[in-house]
Amino acid sequence: MSPPAPAVAVIPVKPLGKALVRLSAALDAPVRRELQAAMLADVLAACAGAGRLAETVVVTGDADAAAIARAAGARVVPDHAPRRGMNAAVALGLGAAAGGGAEAALVLTADLPLVRPEDLDAVVAAAPPAPSATLVPSRDGTGTNAMLLRPPAALTPQLGPDSLARHTAQALARAVAVCRLGLPRLAVDVDTPADLAAALEGPAAAATRAAAARLRVAERLGAGSAL
Repeated sequence: MSPPAPAVAVIPVKPLGKALVRLSAALDAPVRRELQAAMLADVLAACAGAGRLAETVVVTGDADAAAIARAAGARVVPDHAPRRGMNAAVALGLGAAAGGGAEAALVLTADLPLVRPEDLDAVVAAAPPAPSATLVPSRDGTGTNAMLLRPPAALTPQLGPDSLARHTAQALARAVAVCRLGLPRLAVDVDTPADLAAALEGPAAAATRAAAARLRVAERLGAGSAL
């Protein structure tokens, strides 16, 4: 059997100034912005190092996020203006991937601080033949932290709370094969202070780890928990 064709990564990135809002009780806006930029850099580095990814597409309307993406060798697709949310941004990225001839697209969130290239290669390698969707659940088992769609239009993105169930139901309705893949590092995204603390115990990838140390994030989280 021939190996799976390379996929295109698709990463939606909201304005960095609006990132990680659920951490606002513990971290102020400049710290959250810098931390999100670092996590994006780590996700992009993992994509660049993954042998089964042919290209990375970042969908954003944020100039700083776009600059980080281009510096990492990613292609930037402008988000809707005004923004229509994460799923509309993902749809733009999937369209760009399909328009470039990609046979598969790997949708990733931008807050995966533990991700490694081998995790992304494992998702692509596990994908069944088309039409299929390979879903990587979040740590609590309800969200979708990564999603390999073969072809890119196999599912309509429905990221957000309880997205794993929605993607699974949609796949069933469309007769799309589903593969659920548990990958501990990809399961950790950052929504809450507890998520971030878990990521920093991971340990986090290089840029996130460096930013967290420079910004004294662990100390700030500890102070926040004591409030």
